[in-house]
Amino acid sequence: CQAMLRRYKHREYLRIGARDLVRHASIVSLTEDLSNLADAILDAALTYCKRELADRYGVPEVTSEGGHQQEAQFAVLALGKHGGRELNFSSDIDLVFLYSGEGETHGGDRALTNQEFFQKLGEMLIKAVSELTADGMAFRIDMRLRPHGKQGPLAVSLDTAVIYYEQHG
Repeated sequence: CQAMLRRYKHREYLRIGARDLVRHASIVSLTEDLSNLADAILDAALTYCKRELADRYGVPEVTSEGGHQQEAQFAVLALGKHGGRELNFSSDIDLVFLYSGEGETHGGDRALTNQEFFQKLGEMLIKAVSELTADGMAFRIDMRLRPHGKQGPLAVSLDTAVIYYEQHG
């Protein structure tokens, strides 16, 4: 997964850079392309990492308002230049990881709480995208803008995030 993501990034950087040099594309168009590239890389890495974790621990579930079990949702929010669609070639990406609610996984070898599952998912996602390998890295990821910064959990429930931002945001 990591090698594929990095090859894709290098190929797209070449394409976007060529647009900048040869076609004199607008800065808005270039930063949008770079932001779309980050989105695509995060989406591919998230799909891979989530499948790996679900195979081992099962699917994280929450109880709906009607009392039925349903799959818990996970969102990756982009802040900073990425969130503003203004990435440049040297930008890092500022992210926040949110999940829909508390519960636990079902269907795997060992059950985890949703918080544990999404913590692991966040760690895997960061490693897949930002770990330095022989092929380089896809993007540097900065998680310091999450609720409670470095001291806070990597992934938080939506309810926890709302409370945090109401009190401290």
